[in-house]
Amino acid sequence: GNAVSYTLTLESIGGSGMVVPGYGFILNNELTDFDAASPHPNAPEPGKRPRSSMAPTIACSPTGALLAFGSPGGSTIITTVVGIAVNLIDLGLPLPEAIAAPRISQRNSGSSQIDGGFEQSAIGQSLIGLGHVLEPVPEIGAAAGLIIRPDGTILAAAEPSRRGGGTAMVVDPQP
Repeated sequence: GNAVSYTLTLESIGGSGMVVPGYGFILNNELTDFDAASPHPNAPEPGKRPRSSMAPTIACSPTGALLAFGSPGGSTIITTVVGIAVNLIDLGLPLPEAIAAPRISQRNSGSSQIDGGFEQSAIGQSLIGLGHVLEPVPEIGAAAGLIIRPDGTILAAAEPSRRGGGTAMVVDPQP
């Protein structure tokens, strides 16, 4: 069979706030991904595209399972997807728990953003002990994913509390 991992992100809730007349879709505000501080390799200039964090992910496990997952969230996409991959592959968490786990996002600044529960986690406490500054934010990402098990059963999971709640699904096109 086939698998697709697809990411749609507007950069922030509501994107640019502009709807394309006659088509009804919202334009993103991805230009915020440029760095206005000049000189900077990611400074805006004619013909240049801003960096992109899109990371729809598909992974095959040694057991034959197929994973497909991703998240919107602008520049937090990278850390969201990496965190889910670590939770699944390295820590062996089941898909729903891997997606629901508290998150951290670091974007080359003096502090790291965290969402609910991360500060109390073992990793959060270790980082605080090492002097890291953790900045709570309402949410990081809004992931959804699925796993196709070797026996053919499919488990879909989405955020239980962030914006993605209930968006994962399995579609069986067969009659």
